[in-house]
Amino acid sequence: MSSRIVGKRSFYILLAVLGLFAVILACTRPGSEKVVYVTATFPGGVLLPTETSSAPTDTPIKPTPNPARFDTPVAVAASGGGGEQSYTVQSGDTLNVIAARFGTTIQAIMSLNGLTNPDILEVGQVLRIPANTSAPPPPSSNFKTIPDSELVYSPAVKDFDVAAYVKLKPGFLRVYSEEISGELWSGVELVNQVALDYSVNPRLLLALIEYQSGWLSDPNPSEDRQNYPMGIVSLDRVGLWRQLLAAANALNAGYYSWKYRGLETSNFADGTLVTFAPDLNAGTVAVQFFFSQFSTPDQYQIDISEQGFFQTYLALFGDPFRTAVEPLVPDNLQQPTLMFPFGQGETWYFTGGPHGGYNSGSAWASVDFAPPTPSDELVAQQGYCYISIHWATAVAPGVVARSGEGYVILDLDGDGNEHTGWTAVYLHISSQDVVKPGTRVEAGDKLGHPSCEGGYSTGTHLHFGRRYNGEWIPVTCDKCPKGVTVPPLVLSGWTVMGYPNAEYQGYMVNDKLGAERRANVGREDPINQISW
Repeated sequence: MSSRIVGKRSFYILLAVLGLFAVILACTRPGSEKVVYVTATFPGGVLLPTETSSAPTDTPIKPTPNPARFDTPVAVAASGGGGEQSYTVQSGDTLNVIAARFGTTIQAIMSLNGLTNPDILEVGQVLRIPANTSAPPPPSSNFKTIPDSELVYSPAVKDFDVAAYVKLKPGFLRVYSEEISGELWSGVELVNQVALDYSVNPRLLLALIEYQSGWLSDPNPSEDRQNYPMGIVSLDRVGLWRQLLAAANALNAGYYSWKYRGLETSNFADGTLVTFAPDLNAGTVAVQFFFSQFSTPDQYQIDISEQGFFQTYLALFGDPFRTAVEPLVPDNLQQPTLMFPFGQGETWYFTGGPHGGYNSGSAWASVDFAPPTPSDELVAQQGYCYISIHWATAVAPGVVARSGEGYVILDLDGDGNEHTGWTAVYLHISSQDVVKPGTRVEAGDKLGHPSCEGGYSTGTHLHFGRRYNGEWIPVTCDKCPKGVTVPPLVLSGWTVMGYPNAEYQGYMVNDKLGAERRANVGREDPINQISW
């Protein structure tokens, strides 16, 4: 995989410990691969096929609004009078969200309350809200662009083949390639890889590429459009690979922050605030959040309207609501019985609490475990990015849907499709001795060895998470809307818990044993030692 990181050599086992400290900071952040070579040469004598419009002949479905997500924030008149209000901080609140609700600024709230750090709030803290504030910004359009199943790499994708689809398009993407870390990747391969890593629908990525740069229809886009096919104009985001990484992470951030972390607003680059309409679905908010990050306020209004990006999607794939899978995640979803992802009788280390399933934008669906302490000889030979002699194991019966390039995706419903039903996601698994795709396993069977392979890692560990119908299922829900619940992550009787706005922090409890373990880097403190 292009994002493999090669560990430095060291003769001191101390480096294996130091590596764990770095792991907790950025477990799945993509590496900063150096783009060496970009090419797009049309083969001579190739006839470009005639395009057939896939736009629907019927009027697109008008989806119904979603129920309002939250009750109106509780604010009461302060005892000091003068129109000033008070507000009690709720779980998942930030000063940015509170300021937007009451039409004021972060600075005004901080000044009135004597706050020195805008990032520190406590649940139950009573804030004074300035009087005579302006009205909150009007909500964005409540036009629904896509259902949730068109944001997530979900059952709605079914047998969609990116390569076959792009082959029939005359544009620049069909012949594009990019060299990353010494490997030449086609544009199709890049789209596929990012869609799989982030579990973002490849159709959505293709539609955004076409809307922002015309790469599906235009064989010779301008230099700017060649450099920034997703419309993300930044010198450190030149080329399709880096554009896709930024786009997928932003889409996931909008989706999962709206659905599970209480997102209500976003800021444009110029500081202008936009409030999302409360009756939108998470998939539409993801698209609106993407454009709020990379468009101007005026262009944003066009992008999110029925005449904007939606028309490109219609032309390419038809009405997305006609094939929607709803609900994508059913109410009161129950997790199947899962074991720890390592062998009985071994002592592993709980090194990372709830954090992004893949990069920071996705749901905090994953936790980290470090294998038992390596030998001095192993560290001397391989450094702190060593291939562990210990095994990651199956948490439940299932079939291996995908393996290699750092991954093992264990499909728990047995159909071999990682985009349907429950899947267990293992990352940083060495390609050495990894289980083969299609293998049926029982709980406890060996899958592969923890390493640094895949994603971003600076120290050997196992990154483990859950998905359902392709959606990253968070370990806990910081601020779920009304009616949304999250099945707890329970492994061998231990329930994993997290803290609001504190990625990588967390603990495990086992009520039957009356025991608790806390996420902690290193292997010296018994507080993070796990065995069963």
